[in-house]
Amino acid sequence: MRRQGSQSQRIALAGVFGALAVVIMLVGGVLPFATFAAPAMAGLFLVPVAIEFGRKTGCLLYVAVGLLAFFLVPDREMSLIFIFLLGYYPLLKISIEHIRRKALQWIVKFAVFNASVCALYALLLFVFPLDAVVEELGGGGFYVWLLWGMGNLTFFVYDIAIARIVAVYCARLRPRLMKMH
Repeated sequence: MRRQGSQSQRIALAGVFGALAVVIMLVGGVLPFATFAAPAMAGLFLVPVAIEFGRKTGCLLYVAVGLLAFFLVPDREMSLIFIFLLGYYPLLKISIEHIRRKALQWIVKFAVFNASVCALYALLLFVFPLDAVVEELGGGGFYVWLLWGMGNLTFFVYDIAIARIVAVYCARLRPRLMKMH
């Protein structure tokens, strides 16, 4: 459902949610365990903008937050995880879920996830070689396959969490936002 609002309302809401996403990324850059959690949380802040003003506005905010994250966040891996997967996926999920068959939805979701992870880590290994990533993945073998499997399982849980968080936003937070103006 797309709500029509004034241009200033769009800019203000997108600015607040964009700022929250950037702050989450910056705080995540300080915490070593937040390499995946911060981009996942930051990506969720784009969803209300897409719900209220359309996916085009949500995508524009994704680009803005992605650029800011790339240039401001000290952890390059974290910023690229946001850019290559967890920033746009909550917005893409909306389109994927228009597919009628659930099995096909999941095939597309996992194909997107795995292709994004391959592209991301190819970049991290060959274009922006980060010593920690090269050391972790350089040997290959069982460890890489274990990480890959755990990543797919975590992605499955994240996808379900997005749906539930969006439901909470629509049921509880959205009515409060609508009362404000």
